Amino acid sequence: MPLKITLLLYLTLFPYTSLGQKTLVGQVVDASTHDPLPFVNIGLVDKNIGTVTDEEGYFQLEVDPQKYGRSNLRFSMIGFESKTFLLEEYIQNEFIIIPLEEEATALEEVVITTKRTNFQTKLLGNKTTSKFIYASFTTNKLGNEMGFVVRQRKRPMILKKFNISLVENDYGTVRFRLNFYSVQNGLPTSTLLKENIIIETDITSGIVSKDLTPYEIVIDEDFFVAIEWIEDLGPGKLFFSGGFFGSQLIAREVSQGTWTKVGVASVGMNVEVRY
Repeated sequence: MPLKITLLLYLTLFPYTSLGQKTLVGQVVDASTHDPLPFVNIGLVDKNIGTVTDEEGYFQLEVDPQKYGRSNLRFSMIGFESKTFLLEEYIQNEFIIIPLEEEATALEEVVITTKRTNFQTKLLGNKTTSKFIYASFTTNKLGNEMGFVVRQRKRPMILKKFNISLVENDYGTVRFRLNFYSVQNGLPTSTLLKENIIIETDITSGIVSKDLTPYEIVIDEDFFVAIEWIEDLGPGKLFFSGGFFGSQLIAREVSQGTWTKVGVASVGMNVEVRY
């Protein structure tokens, strides 16, 4: 029987609250319509304590007020203006409602005007479909992200498709958010998207693809592509094809957390681009 190598441990975390902990409970809504906002990123900035709202905009976040009372608590979502507060401003509230305003300024667009007909199409990233070397999200905390950097080409890149190789999924239907970020000093910074891109699949094994053409994404710089864990599905197995020495994996533990490079591990995901 072939030896399977686990690059990243799949962790099942059990809820635990210490005496100093307090649970912050609330809902995030659209400031104009008051509709709930699903999958909003919430967390203490750079403290690796965070979560994501559910489909009805509700969230729970366990924090230590004595340790983190002066830390910045940030609420952010693609297409909306972020809000940042000191944790101590809300820690005594039994239930909080956070309204987010739609962003008024559009992201700068790259417009391609050319008479060229000889475009190149390439898969950039990790093409492995190995079932013997596999990987998973670095934790099962909501907002956990992992991805890789794509280097700038000589011409602007038109993003056509995202692919990821799934080794095992026993959850049934799973959903991830696909994120694209600018890169500074080798690490992700601000989003390059104007709207959420959700990947949904119920396959147990195989290639999961997302058509990116409806989003009209054109990028003329180094960028970072990542998948994000946005739903709490409980214990289960979710593994992706893995490898060594491909495009380096970069991850952050939770929403608003710190990005770190993960050794020599790589995950079988790639982006099809045209340029």
